[in-house]
Amino acid sequence: MQAEYVRRCSLCLVKEEEVAPLLQELKRMRPDVEMALFPTVGALQIMFQGETEVDSLVDAVQKRFPTFFYGEGSLEEAIHREFIGRKKTLALAESCTGGAVAAHLTALPGASQFLLGSIVAYSNAWKERFLQVSRTTLKQKGAVSRETVMEMVQGLLQETEADFAAAVSGIAGPSGGRPNQPVGTIYIAIGERGKKIDAGVVYAPKERLAAIETAVHFTLGGLWRTLVHKTATFS
Repeated sequence: MQAEYVRRCSLCLVKEEEVAPLLQELKRMRPDVEMALFPTVGALQIMFQGETEVDSLVDAVQKRFPTFFYGEGSLEEAIHREFIGRKKTLALAESCTGGAVAAHLTALPGASQFLLGSIVAYSNAWKERFLQVSRTTLKQKGAVSRETVMEMVQGLLQETEADFAAAVSGIAGPSGGRPNQPVGTIYIAIGERGKKIDAGVVYAPKERLAAIETAVHFTLGGLWRTLVHKTATFS
């Protein structure tokens, strides 16, 4: 029986339509190989299957999307591997996600080797008290703002010894939206100690659980790109 070669690789924060042209190119080059895309929230898995080697196809994906590529397995596994391998630590501040980012990371064993903890600062009072977010910022810019998530990250880095920090605040719905900030508006900030903070907005689905899941995966994707590639995602 002819040997079969199968490889899978994944990309974070890349849409299916962005990858499709590359797969069409690769299919023209290698019509003998079966290629499939499996989209999930915040990520894409690509499968190559053929009767000859397919490693070169995985290499082509990595070359085209170098800062979004995290290989086989889940993004959480990749983050674990890189934080532990680099001997770096992480602190989280979560509002609309309610601890879901930390839950995704601690679902895997070994998270205690790099994750210091997550502060679920849902109220403005907690953002002020535990993360040193300015009352002026909260009053003038609001809890759901670029400025607030940046100050949440700054507060984590001031109050902990973490090498990296991530913060998320948004409107998960179903209520709370405004004309200039509809339901699904999520602000995320990622910071490395001593470096410029990467912060900005993403727009998630209006359904609450989908909005939270999207916020989690964008936070993890931004964290991956900052940790491994020193690349901004949200700025």
